Amino acid sequence: MFSVTQLILLFVIGASLSHPAPAQAPKLSQEDVQAAYLYNFAKFVRWPAANGRPTLDICIAGRELYVDTLTKIVAGERIDSRPLAVRPIQRPEDETNCDILFIGAFAKERMDSLLAASAGRPVLTVSDIPGFLDHGGMIQFVVQDSRVRFLVDLRPVARNGVSLSSELLKVAVAVSGRSSGGGGQ
Repeated sequence: MFSVTQLILLFVIGASLSHPAPAQAPKLSQEDVQAAYLYNFAKFVRWPAANGRPTLDICIAGRELYVDTLTKIVAGERIDSRPLAVRPIQRPEDETNCDILFIGAFAKERMDSLLAASAGRPVLTVSDIPGFLDHGGMIQFVVQDSRVRFLVDLRPVARNGVSLSSELLKVAVAVSGRSSGGGGQ
């Protein structure tokens, strides 16, 4: 029997490889899939070594549902020896020590101030808000053919001093801002 975490991860892997999810798997919400992606993104991002914090923090501006779902997914997980922590944020000043910042559609009115607070800092910014990349975001979730996918803009990624694995870029629907040298690690 699969755990909820395993089912979500299987679904995300299946969606990224364009294979149908197992027939017996329960229908997952868009929020479940996006939360699983956020966890998986952390595996394919490199932050500057100088950060030195004991946890890898995924911050959520949006619905509490994301916080609850993602907390269950990352329970007991580690990336590069760092345990993962999930926390909600309400204001730009709450962004201190975020490694990944997810700005949900319910936080749309705060999007620009949250992005401004993370500018130039090693924070991966992700959202499901249409046009997020046009506002300086790095990864935007989109739904195509009833599957959650994502777009990437490498310009803000480079400005913030993080790098994305070429493996992550391969499964993106589109990648903009590539230099002639490639763009991933």
